[in-house]
Amino acid sequence: MEDWEFFLRKAIFTDFLRDRHQDAQEKMSELILRKNGGKLYRYRPLDDAEVELIRSGNIYFCRAVRFEGAGDVVMRFKSYLSCFTDDLKSEAMWYKYADQGAGMCLEYNFEDMQKFAEANKLVLLPVIYDDEEHEELTGMVGNVLSMMTKSTDEAAEFEWRLWKYDKASHDIGKVLSGVLPKRIHVGDMASLDTGTCRELESICNERNIEMVIKERSLF
Repeated sequence: MEDWEFFLRKAIFTDFLRDRHQDAQEKMSELILRKNGGKLYRYRPLDDAEVELIRSGNIYFCRAVRFEGAGDVVMRFKSYLSCFTDDLKSEAMWYKYADQGAGMCLEYNFEDMQKFAEANKLVLLPVIYDDEEHEELTGMVGNVLSMMTKSTDEAAEFEWRLWKYDKASHDIGKVLSGVLPKRIHVGDMASLDTGTCRELESICNERNIEMVIKERSLF
């Protein structure tokens, strides 16, 4: 990750913590437009459960305690995260999160995701990458740090997160509806002649989602 992006991600985070949310929104738009023209990506396996989520316009959120991190345990137990990136061409991400290239990458318009976050009272922020150790993560600052900070060793993931806090929830995970991908990139190792892939193609045609097959390697 280049220095300008480290700086801008931290500036967004600072604005958010100081309740300068409009400034944070403007910096996020600057960051995402500079990176790729305004897209967020989500690498996923190509299986029946994921295809059904696409059909319904749903996004799955994991409970935050499943992710590494410090912070208030109760807050993390009642928080739910869904992870994205602004990098489409990461072979490491294809391998790690999209079934070693046999999965898919969902492409969302950033503005659509902002509207989705607002409608569902979610926090949308880019992850900041920082190796500074925080002895106590308490209060608002500590809770946001625990949700949105990762080691610089993981900076190549260029991660963004949607965060939902629900103090009344006991769910292991959450499914929220209201946003469809604009494009789906199918991995170069995916089996195209399967019922699951054909169902995905049918949904894309029905929902006006562009389906793109990643160029297969010659080696």
